[in-house]
Amino acid sequence: MSSEDEKYQTKMIEILVTSFDQKLDKLSGDPSYSYAACIYNVSDKLRAANEGAYTPRLVSIGPLHHDRVQLHGMESYKLKFMNNFLSRFAVDLHALVQFAAREESFVRGCYEGKIHLSPEQLTEVIVLDGIFIVELFLENYFVQLRDKNEVLFLHHYMYNDLLHDMLLLENQLPIRIMKSLLSFVDLSFIDEEKEVTIYSLAHKFFKYVGNTHKVPLTAHCYNARHFIELLLFLHDAPAEKPGLFHDPESVRKKPSPDGKFEYSRSVTELQEAGVKFKSGEGNCLFEVPFAKDKGVLTIPKLTVNASTETFFRNLIAFEQLGHVGYFSKNITSYVILMDSLIDTSGDVDILVDHSIIDNKLGDSQQVANLFNTLYKDVVTEANDFYFAELCGELNEYHKDRLHQLRAKCFRWRGMLKRNYFSNPWSFLSVLAATVLLILTVIQTVCSILQV
Repeated sequence: MSSEDEKYQTKMIEILVTSFDQKLDKLSGDPSYSYAACIYNVSDKLRAANEGAYTPRLVSIGPLHHDRVQLHGMESYKLKFMNNFLSRFAVDLHALVQFAAREESFVRGCYEGKIHLSPEQLTEVIVLDGIFIVELFLENYFVQLRDKNEVLFLHHYMYNDLLHDMLLLENQLPIRIMKSLLSFVDLSFIDEEKEVTIYSLAHKFFKYVGNTHKVPLTAHCYNARHFIELLLFLHDAPAEKPGLFHDPESVRKKPSPDGKFEYSRSVTELQEAGVKFKSGEGNCLFEVPFAKDKGVLTIPKLTVNASTETFFRNLIAFEQLGHVGYFSKNITSYVILMDSLIDTSGDVDILVDHSIIDNKLGDSQQVANLFNTLYKDVVTEANDFYFAELCGELNEYHKDRLHQLRAKCFRWRGMLKRNYFSNPWSFLSVLAATVLLILTVIQTVCSILQV
C-alpha cells in the first residue's frame, strides 16, 4: 500500500470514528433510545372478530393507515386545521418542521415493525397529524375557537367517526409530539387562569368514553405514551412505577391458592339465588365488592354507547400486545366478568333497572351481544383474572342449598306468572277453573253425605 493510500485510509478511519462517536453521544442522550415500541399492529385473531373496531373510518393518524385511499379526503381538513393553528397563534412553520424532523427517528421507533415511509414523508405526517390533534382538542375544549360552520362538530355522525378513529390502537401518535406542539402556543389570551395540558385536553375530548367523565387525571396518567395508554391508566388501578401496573389490596382480591376458578353465574341466576344488585358510587371499574352476609353485589355504573365496543376492544388489544412493562390484564378481566354476568337481554334489563348500566344503545339485546362478543378467548390462569376470588364467592353463594331452594321457588313463581298470570284473562280463567274445582269437590262431598 502506497503512502498516499495509507494517509487516505487513516483519514477515513478518523472521520468514521468521529462520526460514530457523535452518533453514539446523540443516541445516549436521546429519550427515544430507551423508548420501546408502544403502538402495535392488531393481530389477525383479534381483527377477525370485528374488523371495523380496529380500522379508521374517517381520518388516519400516524403512519400505519396513512396510505388508505378512502381516508385521503381528510388531508384537506388537516391543512385547514394547520392553517388555523399557525395563523391564530402566530407559530413559525419553519420551527415546527425543524422540530418534526428532529423527532422523526423517535416517532419511527414507537411503532412495532417497519414503517414504509421515507424520513421526509414521516416528518410531514408528524406535522400534519400532530397539529390536527392539538387543534381539534383546543377547539373541543375552547368552543370560542371553533368556526361556527365547522362540520366536524356540527355533524354528529362525523364527530362519532372521528372519536372512533381516535380510539384505535393503530391510529396513534406519541403524546410527546402533541405535548411539544402545544408548547409552541400561548393560550393566556383565552383563559389566564386555566393551566391547559395535552392530558387535560384529551381528558375532555374522551369525556364520554368509558368512565372517563368520572375518573380524574392522576400523576400516573402523565406517563402515558399515547391516548390508548392514557385511557388505560385512567380506568385501571393506580401504578407504583411508570409503565407498570400494580393492584392495591384495597381494590383487588387475591386469586384462590390453588389457582383454579370458575366464571360467575349470570345476573338472572344470581338474582334467583337471592343476590341483590347495587350501583357503585366509586369511579374505579374494579371496585366490585360482594357482601356475603347481605348478599349484595355492588358494581360501578357504566355508560354503554356507540364508542363502548371500540374503546374496550382496543384497550384489550393493547393489554394483549403490550409485552414490555406490563403484566396485568385488568380491562380484559373486567370485560370477561361482565360477559359472565350478561347472557341475555334480561340480564341487561336487571342491570339497567339497578342503574348499573346506562344503556345509550337503546336495545338491551345489543348490549348483551356487545359483551358476549368482546373477548372470546378465555383466561385460564387465576393470576391473570382480576376477579377470580369474586367469582368464587358468587358461585359459592349460588351453590348454597338454601339459595338453591330459593332459586327454584323463584323460577316456579316466574313460570306461573308467565304462563298463567301474564294478563288479566289468564288470571280470570285460572280463578274460574279453581272456583269450578272447589264447587265440584263440595258437590261431591254433599252427594256422599246424602247417601
